[in-house]
Amino acid sequence: MKNALIFVIAIALATAAGYLARQYLAPPQDRPNAASKQIGAVIGKQRPEFAMQDIDGKIRNIKDWDGKVILLNFWATWCPPCRKEMPGFIELQKEYGDQGLQIVGVAMDDEQSVRIFAEEIQVNYPLMAGDAETIELAKRYGNTIGALPFTAIINRKGVISSTFAGELSKSRALESLKKAGL
Repeated sequence: MKNALIFVIAIALATAAGYLARQYLAPPQDRPNAASKQIGAVIGKQRPEFAMQDIDGKIRNIKDWDGKVILLNFWATWCPPCRKEMPGFIELQKEYGDQGLQIVGVAMDDEQSVRIFAEEIQVNYPLMAGDAETIELAKRYGNTIGALPFTAIINRKGVISSTFAGELSKSRALESLKKAGL
């Protein structure tokens, strides 16, 4: 009887350990969690409206790009993954801009730093900079965890089709843009 009880306890512990190991070892994108569910909560919803001044002093409204597929990227000059993904976005804008793509960058940074960095890497799409307002805007687009970079893909009808917390490769961005109607 004692051996049977030990066997049952061992099986239960092994099952629990296997489950926990699977949860721990699963790739992050395969792990369901509250944050990923919150980030995905905006998918399928109309994009929030906003207007901000770009680094050239022009007021830009998200409605300016109605009818285009928009890659809205929240980033900062001090964020290494943000800096790493931007050359791919520059290439995408150059390659697909005439097909209806509009990339828009919203930096959680000061305008001077953004302007210097934009000139350095020759950004070819509109950039805006802000602090508290940018954080709130990112939350409205689904960035409830405050991740940087954070990207929202918006289809031609103004509906958010996907969001990404963290660095977004050019190939993955293009795949999502095509699903959004590019």
